[in-house]
Amino acid sequence: MDSKYIQKTLSAITEQITKNAAVQKVLDNKFVKEHKYTAAAATVGLGVVAATTIVKAVNCEGKRYNYDAIPNLSFDDESIYDVATIGAGPSGSVLGYYLAREGRKVALLEKKVFPRDKYCGDAVATMAQDILREMGVMKELVDEDLGHFAQNGGFVSPNGNSFIGNSAKELKRDAKYNRGAVIAVKRIVLDEKVAKAAKRMGADLKENTTVESATFDRSTGVWTINCVDSEDNTKKIVYRARVLVCADGSPSNAARQLGYVNTEPNGICSRAYVKNNTTFRYDGVVFYPPSLLPGYCAIIREARDELNYLAYIIPGGKVTNDELSKYHHQYMTEDPFISAALGPNPDIERMKAAPLRLGGIKKSYDDHLLIVGDAAGFIDPLTGEGIQYAMEGSRLASLALIQAFNERDLSHQSLKRYQDLWMSKFGHEFSMSMTMSLFLYRFPIVLDAAASLIEKRGSRFLAEWAAVMTGVKPKTWFLRPDVGPLIVLEIFGECFRRVFQGKKQIKKLD
Repeated sequence: MDSKYIQKTLSAITEQITKNAAVQKVLDNKFVKEHKYTAAAATVGLGVVAATTIVKAVNCEGKRYNYDAIPNLSFDDESIYDVATIGAGPSGSVLGYYLAREGRKVALLEKKVFPRDKYCGDAVATMAQDILREMGVMKELVDEDLGHFAQNGGFVSPNGNSFIGNSAKELKRDAKYNRGAVIAVKRIVLDEKVAKAAKRMGADLKENTTVESATFDRSTGVWTINCVDSEDNTKKIVYRARVLVCADGSPSNAARQLGYVNTEPNGICSRAYVKNNTTFRYDGVVFYPPSLLPGYCAIIREARDELNYLAYIIPGGKVTNDELSKYHHQYMTEDPFISAALGPNPDIERMKAAPLRLGGIKKSYDDHLLIVGDAAGFIDPLTGEGIQYAMEGSRLASLALIQAFNERDLSHQSLKRYQDLWMSKFGHEFSMSMTMSLFLYRFPIVLDAAASLIEKRGSRFLAEWAAVMTGVKPKTWFLRPDVGPLIVLEIFGECFRRVFQGKKQIKKLD
């Protein structure tokens, strides 16, 4: 913008202000004349407040529903569900469980029939484990030998530094139903167990139900959800609910159709189960091939000695989502660590893949609406972990909804509590994870140094590292004075070794 134009505009504004009698009276005030800077600061502050108020008014952010002005609104009509979730995976079913426990009428609309598969890393971390124990699901999984707690594991850095330790022992995880920071459970098992637990609590599970459209009537405060039978689209079904919850996974089809999500998933992961393996002796190892950064590969031990080989492509690096199959298969034969772990001619299934929406969406609520789980992007950008955030996010959503129903206020101002809750619990961690992910891509030597440091400090330090990577502890752990400086020193040591000793690469796990 032209500087002369700006000066001319400011002069015109000044002239109009000085001609205003009320403004001139304020300027002539004795206090204002004696405290010019204080008065100026107060004026700027009032201006900011006024501008913010105007913006909120324009966006209707400060306006709550006047429920008395909605002639047909009823919280007592039993033919209407309090909440309907599109999707009955872990996020939808956990929400249904907690709401049903409080006496709310909930419909879980599931496109398929359980048991049904979901392509995933299968690692269930601490927050999700706590919820599974509360729901009674953890006992079922352990008693039926359907899950495997990770007792020992570690990681291999881009340069080949590695360390394997027993983090569960260090964390004193030795109870029957709490033996590790991570338990591997196949999603074909987990999802059905969680959905059936919600059903036992009183949620109405509607399997084989495909949602075609959902419309909200502001005159009644009710969603009309048009569905069809997934196997016979001539069978039409209509449900009505006061609150709609989008819990339909990373593609976020429902949220996209309603206009709340407008981007494609930004990551992707592969999955391939391995049987009859005799070369991999650990419960879980993460591999960081340099060409895949900031993504990674992993091998996780499932129940009954089956393995899960997976690769994650995380945004920020050179590898694109379309190249997943190429790298998934390439590392099986060309990466010295992964190929050794899988062994020659592994009995491995065909690769499956699933999209990832990482880092959380900007707004996950509106009037009579919430978006939860993978649909809301509840996947850590550093680790690709999503199950525990989906389940914990839905537990928090239940708290917000229960309070909203008690107050008879389902406006977006009321449901904003949900966004505030998940942002406080793990949303801010996502931002730091994205920063760390890009940092590790640019400076992979940090991972090399970390592996060397863990090797020196032992299993206890590995347990602390695992607690951070699984969301038990915040990422700020890396900034602690007994952690950050040691990693920096190890980086210098790694640089020294490369210059004077040559690049080291260990060809097998220790």
